[in-house]
Amino acid sequence: MSDFPTLTQMGVTSLESVVRYTLRQEGDTDVLKIYYNRPGNSMRSRSKKFSFVRDLEGSNSDQISPMLQAAIDELKQLQASHDIEPGDAKEHLRTSLEHLEKVLTTKLDDVRRQIEQLR
Repeated sequence: MSDFPTLTQMGVTSLESVVRYTLRQEGDTDVLKIYYNRPGNSMRSRSKKFSFVRDLEGSNSDQISPMLQAAIDELKQLQASHDIEPGDAKEHLRTSLEHLEKVLTTKLDDVRRQIEQLR
């Protein structure tokens, strides 16, 4: 049995290659991104992204998913065993800004397209 059952269940199999992770919130969704150390010629992805939707109904709407909490706990345990880094604040903000730019660009392009269709 794995020491990291939640991560294993999520499909994180290269635990020895995990170097850091970030956590951000997008509306009612928490996004966990796990980064791997891969050789430059590797065909494997350098990161995996997992989304966890918060339950907007009931009294627990501010609580993160139990599975996400278990994954974070396991990542912290993994961090203690081989020095992975939690995403620092500067990197988190940079990643959030890049994501926001992509979302805004896509939305603006869509609105412009809709305007053109009205003519």
